[in-house]
Amino acid sequence: MTSYDFDRPFISEVAMPLYAAIDADVAARYGRTVRATKLSNVEYKVRFGRLKRDNNMKPPPSCGRIFGGYLVIRNLGSPAQYETWMPEHVFEEIYRNEPQTSVSSIDTA
Repeated sequence: MTSYDFDRPFISEVAMPLYAAIDADVAARYGRTVRATKLSNVEYKVRFGRLKRDNNMKPPPSCGRIFGGYLVIRNLGSPAQYETWMPEHVFEEIYRNEPQTSVSSIDTA
C-alpha cells in the first residue's frame, strides 16, 4: 500500500518543473514558460483554502467528482503571475516539459 503525501497540495513554486507553451497565442497571453505539477481538482481546492491570501490564485473548479489535472503558475516573474488549475488533457495539449530548471533562464515574454 502506498501512502499519500498530505503536503502534496502545498508544493513550493521552485519545486515544480518547468513547461513550455506549444502554441504562440498561449505563450503571448500567459508567458512562454510555466511551472506546473500534477494535482487533482480537490487537491487544488485544499491548496486554495490555505494559500489564497498569500498567492494570487484563481478559484477552484467544482468538486462534485475528482479529476486529474495540473496546478499551473502562469506569467512567471511578473506582477500578473497567478496560480490556476486545469484538467490534464487540456494542459498536455498546450504545454510540454522543459529541460531547463534555472529560474534565471526563464523567458517570460
